[in-house]
Amino acid sequence: MKAPTYAELASELTRLHDAREAVIEQALDALESHHPPLAQLVVSCVGDRHRAARWLVMPQRAFSGRNAYDMLADGDLDGVWEQVVLKQLGIVAAL
Repeated sequence: MKAPTYAELASELTRLHDAREAVIEQALDALESHHPPLAQLVVSCVGDRHRAARWLVMPQRAFSGRNAYDMLADGDLDGVWEQVVLKQLGIVAAL
């Protein structure tokens, strides 16, 4: 089997990056649709929609290394609210 060229690898990485960006945007759209007040608070807390979308997909220590969408998928809306409020208040959860 022939190894891929750097151009092929670069193209695949670009494709994956673009696909990930699209899913991140869809996830924030879904949050805005299902839980508008939470989505608005996240956006206001971190400054803009782009940064909010990134925060929501980043693993968080307060979520035991999971991200906000993992918590929401498990039905822990209150846990996400709590962390967003603590972030808004400038309090970092200590674990």
